[in-house]
Amino acid sequence: MRILYLDIETAPNEGKFWGLFKQNIGTHMVSKSGYTLCFAAKWADSKEIMFSSVYGDGNELMMHKMWALLDHADVVVHYNGKKFDIPKLNKEFVLLRLPPPSTYKQADLYQCVRSNFSFMSNKLDWVCHELGIGNKVRHKGMSLWDGCMEGNEDDWKIMERYNKQDVRLLPRLHRRLLPWIAWPLSYALFDAHPKTCPNCGKHSLEALTMPVYPGTVNAYVAYKCGHCGANARSRLPIKSGVHKPHTVRLVR
Repeated sequence: MRILYLDIETAPNEGKFWGLFKQNIGTHMVSKSGYTLCFAAKWADSKEIMFSSVYGDGNELMMHKMWALLDHADVVVHYNGKKFDIPKLNKEFVLLRLPPPSTYKQADLYQCVRSNFSFMSNKLDWVCHELGIGNKVRHKGMSLWDGCMEGNEDDWKIMERYNKQDVRLLPRLHRRLLPWIAWPLSYALFDAHPKTCPNCGKHSLEALTMPVYPGTVNAYVAYKCGHCGANARSRLPIKSGVHKPHTVRLVR
């Protein structure tokens, strides 16, 4: 399974407006719409963090690189990427007349955090700090984005560190949240071992001592992974008598 960790940074919309509060800004007041400044990405089985930017590669080459990565991915892991990163990238693809990348699944760690926990803040920096797995790169704020849009080399060096650090945090957060994540693609599709956990891929799936998971109508065999701690159940009910690896799914 090809797992890609991904984070993008974007430029803001630019325009003219009269005040700070209760403003309805029309499209005629926007002088320039936002765009993707850069991306950082990492394959799960590699230590290398890839980076591309409009400053270093230009928009078209950067987007072709991003498209190629998504086209090879089975699962893309991000933080709030379902609502932000992926739609932003899709806009860039269609502007360049690129077709959609090959179908991939998404694992949004932000949605996992928001739906399962009550942290004081759901921001990536705060959640990682609370879990003791690191922090985002500190920077000077909006002026960093201004400097990058103006082509300031020193600001781009900081932006690259900032972007790469976000991707460095994603696998760490993924590992900590592993038993809580509704993993979108079962590892059992790639490994026919009878104890393959659909959530982490380890051969550590065991039926519980009281192996009954009650559904609305039927009862199912209940499993727990000894490696990641995820709960799972058979896809087919107990009365069917069929419980193969591909019939096990995660319980959420």
